[in-house]
Amino acid sequence: MRAETTAEIKASARRQLLEHGVSGVSLRAVAREVGVSPAALYRYFDSLDSLLTALCCDFYDELIAATREAMDAHPPECHLERMKTWIWSFRTWAVSHRREFELMLNVPENQNAMSLPPKAVDGSPDGLTAVGKKSIEHAQMCGHELAAYHRHTRGEGFDFSTVRSPDLSEGLQREIHGYCTAMIIGEDLPVSWVFAFMSGWVRVFGLVTMETFGSLPIRENVDEFYKVQILAMMKDFGIVS
Repeated sequence: MRAETTAEIKASARRQLLEHGVSGVSLRAVAREVGVSPAALYRYFDSLDSLLTALCCDFYDELIAATREAMDAHPPECHLERMKTWIWSFRTWAVSHRREFELMLNVPENQNAMSLPPKAVDGSPDGLTAVGKKSIEHAQMCGHELAAYHRHTRGEGFDFSTVRSPDLSEGLQREIHGYCTAMIIGEDLPVSWVFAFMSGWVRVFGLVTMETFGSLPIRENVDEFYKVQILAMMKDFGIVS
């Protein structure tokens, strides 16, 4: 019965989220819809923040499941295609789940995917919040494919011969390797590969966020704009010729 009530509470909160946005979710309204007293609700979630955090983790699970299903449409050895599918799946899910994605970016108490503790920058998972761990799990789906692609192509999968890589300070290289290599990719790849991956990840995240919240300067040809932006990004980093 506890599991059923917990599910009802989450479902009610999600309905409020979809109708009113993050700021419109109320514990009192949830209790009224579920049919329990506000005091009884605290036996399941000790605060509104804890309820929203639980919802956010559920949304990441949905995103991860949808992404895995799409990626598994390609054979395990097709690492580059699976990475591209991760990119498209992320965009598709976020755009079709705008309110949920909004919560994932604004979950309480600095728990969103971009709020990493200092130790995380050094590659340590210590201090990661529940939402942070889910975000890393989602990113690893692409990062681990990159590592496998590097092994499969013996380090020659990306053509950097036409790419003029920027000069990176030792500090930035350490930070890129410390966080991205250890936390997301899982293997020690050349800095050129890691830089391309991290730069591409940031650009994809920015594109998806801008499209989801209607901030792109394009309105009628968004699909084409997104596709050519991703293709240009891949060319910039030597991923495709």
